[in-house]
Amino acid sequence: MGRVVWSVRTGRIGEFDAPEILGGYRSANPVHEPKLGEVLHLPDGLGQWRVIDWSLADRIDAAGNVLVVESAAAANQAA
Repeated sequence: MGRVVWSVRTGRIGEFDAPEILGGYRSANPVHEPKLGEVLHLPDGLGQWRVIDWSLADRIDAAGNVLVVESAAAANQAA
């Protein structure tokens, strides 16, 4: 089985149509369902982002595979 392809979006919980910051992100592990609070290290200097919500479609490469994230740095400052 392949790795899930995600659209990574920065927004609020349940905001699956939030602005995309990275398309085509592949999960670190095959068929990996992310854990809420998991920190992603995105490529190309995009930094670290904490998963706050996610939606998985019926295919590993479907447009409906969405990770909603918040900045890990901002989340750490709020804590």
